[in-house]
Amino acid sequence: MVEGFKKRKKYVVDRRFQFRMISSFLMSVLIALCIFTLCISIYYWAATMAGENMFKEFITIDRQVIEEREVDVNGETVMQQVSSTKTEAGVKRWELVLPPIIINNLIIILVISVLGLRYSHRIAGPAYRMKEDIKRVLDDGESMQIQLRKNDKLQELVGEVNRLIAEYDKLRNASG
Repeated sequence: MVEGFKKRKKYVVDRRFQFRMISSFLMSVLIALCIFTLCISIYYWAATMAGENMFKEFITIDRQVIEEREVDVNGETVMQQVSSTKTEAGVKRWELVLPPIIINNLIIILVISVLGLRYSHRIAGPAYRMKEDIKRVLDDGESMQIQLRKNDKLQELVGEVNRLIAEYDKLRNASG
């Protein structure tokens, strides 16, 4: 490991930038989810206007039930299995559709929040590292190369900043 290079464990290094980035991710996802929910609602509204009343329509569930009953056969009581069908109370279609849509939307928002935090960390972390290292070079005159983690974004930018630092060192040494 390069000296002065530590693996960072803080995921929020530039609060303002990261939360703004996550907010924009969430806002775009929220808009997409609202459009999706609106389309479902429009579909049900259009079906209702066409004469099909889906909101009052009930879906019934039939269950086959096997019961044992006592039956009198030739004066003897015998247990016999009897199969019958029981109909459960009806469920409105929108009661079946709406909860999964809401749960789906909440799960998507949660997943996008976590992914947004991780992704923004791959950008904000290197930006923060470059800012701190450039400050050290300018304030302390310390010569260094900026090192990033393998999966961090902005690798090409760091390469160019390292070239700039090297050129700055050459100019400083030539004039000093």
